[in-house]
Amino acid sequence: MNRPLLPAITLDPTLRSPQRATMGQFLPADDYADLYRLAAEEGACFPRIDAAGNVELYLVYESVEAFSQATQDELSVDWKIYRDKLLVIVWTVSDPRKPLGFPISLRVAEERARYTALQMVLQPFVWVHHLTLQDGQLLHIYSETLTVSPAERERVLQLVERLLAEDGSRQDPHAGPADEEIGEENLLTVDADQLGDAPLLESGLAYLFDYAAMGREHGAEGAQEWLMAALHKALLVMRRHPRSDVRTQSFTVWVAELPPWLSLIVTPELSGRFAAEDSREEAANPFDRFFMTLPQFVETRRIRPLAVGAYPLIRAEQGRMLHLELTEAFQRRLQRLFAANWPDEANPYA
Repeated sequence: MNRPLLPAITLDPTLRSPQRATMGQFLPADDYADLYRLAAEEGACFPRIDAAGNVELYLVYESVEAFSQATQDELSVDWKIYRDKLLVIVWTVSDPRKPLGFPISLRVAEERARYTALQMVLQPFVWVHHLTLQDGQLLHIYSETLTVSPAERERVLQLVERLLAEDGSRQDPHAGPADEEIGEENLLTVDADQLGDAPLLESGLAYLFDYAAMGREHGAEGAQEWLMAALHKALLVMRRHPRSDVRTQSFTVWVAELPPWLSLIVTPELSGRFAAEDSREEAANPFDRFFMTLPQFVETRRIRPLAVGAYPLIRAEQGRMLHLELTEAFQRRLQRLFAANWPDEANPYA
């Protein structure tokens, strides 16, 4: 297979990057207009191609204190595939009690995204600039470099090759669906009827979203991709978690309509597992971190999915992520389980 070529892109020679002299200083909005725009549009983590064509990474924190808490370890990076995108996860904390990673999504079929992915591993090192936004001004806190090993470089090149090949196959109307990768293995599809009754009867935590608003902003297909991307990021963090008991935790992710909201439900509720090690649950629980930060997030509720007519999507077993295929036999089984537990209620599975 031919190596993906680094595409030629147009550079902006007027761009300015933070320097050693700007550390501890506010960046003038006129001189760094593009950084202000990217911070507003992209949020906490984004890549940027500088005036010389090098890729930089920017992490934007709520405060200097948040930066201090989030950068206790040496930076590291993971690369994963999700659908047609390369996910770059910048890990700033590897402490098993409170791991913290910042995801970047790159669709390498697009030239500028492909340039960003390839240049990151081809250049000798990557500057990572840590900023915070205070009263509408970007403060340059600190800068450091991130290096990529030859093995990591080779892996990224292989992932980009794979994505480009799959993008080509998707243009073929006779081609089958592309594989999806979570962690180090493919997401396996299994018959949902293989689940025992116990996980189907568990209670958990429901995350409610204003899906109608999400659809108005992103379109119907875009809203689904937006929500599934958040779910995928949470699953990646669970798979990558330094604590083995979290990595091997069994859980189920369900979907349900709770008018006027759409809900993703995680059973059993996992908050207690993280709280036992760190009282800051939202910093440690990946589902909290990625679901509750979506603009369309509404609230959480403790709920029993079967009681509200939910359907299971994902099952995690000993670190393996399984996509659950819903069949007519499984639908009938859900109907029977609901009738056995709530015989006087209208059956949502009927």
